[in-house]
Amino acid sequence: MILRPPEDGTRLLIPQPSHALLSGQMMAAWGAPGFARPDPAPEVILAAGQHDIAWLSWETAPTLDPETGLPHAFTSLGAAVHAPMWARGVETARAAWGLWPALLISLHGSRIYTQYMDPERLPHEDQAAIHRNAAKEEALQADWTARLGAAPDQVARNSALIAATDALSLALCFADPSKAGEAPMEDGSTCRMNLVRQDTCRWSLDPWPFREGMLTLRCEAIRLPPGTRWTDQEAMRRDLREAQWGTLTETLVPP
Repeated sequence: MILRPPEDGTRLLIPQPSHALLSGQMMAAWGAPGFARPDPAPEVILAAGQHDIAWLSWETAPTLDPETGLPHAFTSLGAAVHAPMWARGVETARAAWGLWPALLISLHGSRIYTQYMDPERLPHEDQAAIHRNAAKEEALQADWTARLGAAPDQVARNSALIAATDALSLALCFADPSKAGEAPMEDGSTCRMNLVRQDTCRWSLDPWPFREGMLTLRCEAIRLPPGTRWTDQEAMRRDLREAQWGTLTETLVPP
């Protein structure tokens, strides 16, 4: 769950799979001259849109953070909780869609545990969960890459595209331009993406990675009245099932 900072008093809760939907929309539009392109495109677009499939079950029954009185933000849960979820998500992707989407989703999980976290600074149970996950996923990744007959640079490029659209989606969902990340280029280099807010739901992006001159993105989010808090987890889950949903719309334009 992404907890977007309140604006006009309203709190937005964006489920992880809903945030991933924005990534898929970006990937479908990606490919301006000079930028790396998804290949094979349908499978990479699917993987981008489903890269957080691991969180599906958790989002149906989120846990209560007693410090905030809200569902746990995904950043506040440890690897001991979500590493087993990632493994199940990869298995689901493999069974549902085949090797390419499963490989890219698996690699995205590995990226989280190797580039966005420092396992040695985490509690023992989180370290152990990460090491177990790595042993299993690295073996699967090697096997699936070989079975696909995919070149390492092709796999790395597609994985970097998943990371780029994920970071940009997170920047929009958090309304935090600093999270925009880097875009992989056709020549193998990367380029920092500069995101600038122009108004409430309009942003400029430099450099411009999309084929068209403007991109409007949409996903669904839960809207909570100002001051909403819970002290009981089951009451929170019940209320969230009946909560008001609304469309989060963000428009990207060139600088």
